[in-house]
Amino acid sequence: MLLDIGFLVVGCGLLFLGGDWLVDGVSCLSKRLKVSPILIAFVLVGFGTSAPELFVAIDAVLSDVPDIAMGNIVGSNIANLLLVLALTAIISPLVVDPETLRIDGGVILAGAVALWGVTLDGVVSRLDAVLLIIGMVSYLLMRWHSLQEDLDDNNEQPISKAILLAVLVLAALPLGANLFVNGASNIAAELGVSEAIIGLTIVALGTSLPEIAVSIVAALRRECSMVLGGILGSNVFNGTIVLGGAALFRPIVVADPFLTVWIPIMIAVSVLALILLRTGHLLTRPEGFAMLAVYLGIFIF
Repeated sequence: MLLDIGFLVVGCGLLFLGGDWLVDGVSCLSKRLKVSPILIAFVLVGFGTSAPELFVAIDAVLSDVPDIAMGNIVGSNIANLLLVLALTAIISPLVVDPETLRIDGGVILAGAVALWGVTLDGVVSRLDAVLLIIGMVSYLLMRWHSLQEDLDDNNEQPISKAILLAVLVLAALPLGANLFVNGASNIAAELGVSEAIIGLTIVALGTSLPEIAVSIVAALRRECSMVLGGILGSNVFNGTIVLGGAALFRPIVVADPFLTVWIPIMIAVSVLALILLRTGHLLTRPEGFAMLAVYLGIFIF
């Protein structure tokens, strides 16, 4: 048991560092390539912080524990919208850009419904995976022109730093994912807890650490667009690229609790978060505490 807990801690640390390094690396590259801050927030931060979920999901399906893969994706999306948003709002009320919420907020709800749709037959096939990935890529291509803008050429960070960070990420994320999945699976077996619950809680929280870290730092710096864009982007990537990427390696069998309980909860949480973000286009501290209470209540009761 102690060894498995050690695997969880080490894996969690590697995932956290890997996600952080990836965000730094792609942010540096984006500045060199003159990509807009909105693209950084939604695409680069969203995908960068979803990279741990991708590696964990792939490792889980290859290790024949699909419930951890699904639990990781669904649980991370719930945690992003309730836990991460709540913590950032408690630190600093979150000012919401109406345009970002209108476009990307709608996509996050559509992505949640699409995830539910591809799982209705009880399996996420390779065809489903291809459709999810094509849908995400198509959306990014449609928004490409609106996301591009000229940025200042003054960027003192050498491109070699981004390459070095990318190399570190390629080592940290797969190793961290493997340790995390193995530790979680062993603990689930020893305690008699279902792999689905372990995936929804421990694994989901562990792989959400990059989102939590980035969002808290951004909140302290009053970078509201970074917080909102990163969280919305992460959820959309989780339900499309992460789920699709894992299913490409091996079709994912979806257990009944996900179909009847957890995916509907994820959709309901998406609706709740969008409503709170839309009211006054400001997420206040009281709303943050309320969201945190809802998150705790979901798993306690």
